[in-house]
Amino acid sequence: MGLMKNILFIPFLFLFFVLPLNSETNKKKEYGKYDFYAKCLDDALPKKLNTGLVYECSLKAKEKITALIDEKISSKGECDKEGFESHACSLNRSQEAFKTYYQTECTWNKYGTMYSYCEMMLKKDRLEWLDKTLGT
Repeated sequence: MGLMKNILFIPFLFLFFVLPLNSETNKKKEYGKYDFYAKCLDDALPKKLNTGLVYECSLKAKEKITALIDEKISSKGECDKEGFESHACSLNRSQEAFKTYYQTECTWNKYGTMYSYCEMMLKKDRLEWLDKTLGT
């Protein structure tokens, strides 16, 4: 009798635990403003699963994020080095310091796929910081 209860109990486990999980994963995903990496992975999976996917998506996201950072910094104008330091000069100097920071921070992963991922994540944080700082 105990074996029969276990056999009847298994389909109930499936119905109550597995099916709801599947329905949650099939929902249309919402992405944040700069979630290029997550969108790239979701677009590629499960059709494409390989070890280079992290590297590929990191590079794609990093290119988009870098372009947005450059656009935000250049939107403040040219750096006029005469007289008082302008906001544009301050942003350019800050960006050079940030470049040194992420290159140093990500060096530990330089020879693997994680260097690109590290750089992409730090640049994403930088872009979000620029949004807050520049009020965009």
